[in-house]
Amino acid sequence: MKARKFVNEQMVAEFKLLYESGESTCSIAKKFSFDNKTVYRHLRKLGLKLRSKREAIKLGVKRGRIKIPIEPHRLRPMSKKLIPEKAYVLGVLAGDGWLSYSPAKRRYQIGLETIDEEFADAFWQCLNKVYGLKPSKRKLIEKHSGWKDKYCVRLCCKAACEDLLSYGVPFKQDGWLVPPAIKNASPAIQASYLRGFFDSEGSMETNGRRIRGTSSHLPGLEGVSALLRGLRIRSRIIRQSKNSAYDVRIQDRASVELFAKHVSFTINRKKGKLQRSLNSYKLWTTPPSNVLKLEPEMRRLRDLGLAYEEIAKQLSLSMGTVWRHLNKNDTSEVKAFICSSNRNTTL
Repeated sequence: MKARKFVNEQMVAEFKLLYESGESTCSIAKKFSFDNKTVYRHLRKLGLKLRSKREAIKLGVKRGRIKIPIEPHRLRPMSKKLIPEKAYVLGVLAGDGWLSYSPAKRRYQIGLETIDEEFADAFWQCLNKVYGLKPSKRKLIEKHSGWKDKYCVRLCCKAACEDLLSYGVPFKQDGWLVPPAIKNASPAIQASYLRGFFDSEGSMETNGRRIRGTSSHLPGLEGVSALLRGLRIRSRIIRQSKNSAYDVRIQDRASVELFAKHVSFTINRKKGKLQRSLNSYKLWTTPPSNVLKLEPEMRRLRDLGLAYEEIAKQLSLSMGTVWRHLNKNDTSEVKAFICSSNRNTTL
């Protein structure tokens, strides 16, 4: 019969020392040829605060006692293709989205946080269609009063991160660029990329009937402006007066209508403003004969120092109409306006 082994005070002191140094109860029990329950019971009697299961696993992974096998995701061959859904993801990553790739920390994430659930759902669906994987989606409850809850979509996949990085451009806020593959793609692919960007960084000014896309990185906005130009959408880039950010602006009627037709927004609140702006063109259309009658009032307001945009708002006209009628016979004013535009605009 095998002799029973007893625990003495010296052993208990060693249990405590080893556990506090990071050893697990299982490894201590194995070292002293006891069962795990015996070590656990004596540590509890000492009044030690024992680690939770989650803390024990985390420490075990860190110390190398626990090996977690990582099965890499194998992407489908079609995941490599540049389709509209992937272009949308790339456009979002130029704005509110993020891509975190760190082999040293074993971190591979593609994600988005937004207050608009339909935006989060669109991003989720695009990732799912491109890579055949199901990203996580959860609601983040905001504890600060006045702040809105957010929706977080995240896909953890090394192969997906490497696929997006293979397009050869950074996705950081101060260094993002339009990928060359997007520049050389079909109009449908380019429009999808633009939709992703404007969902992230775009806004619609209903009063001024103007679409804006904002960024602090000028080369990236120049690439966006070039894509818009390829879709026959006129735009100009203006530096904001209060900070170092830039706006790409779309404001003439034809371009706003083309934007709505080919690009538009996914986010309902932005899409609604765009539709109201389109409806207002019909509401405020003024016959040419009536515009001629308003010329004296335009000149009077201009003499009072009002800007073209302010005059247009007061008389329910477009800014282009006001400018054209006030300067049709004044070549010096036309030249001054063009020079001013060239100073403040990057084409």
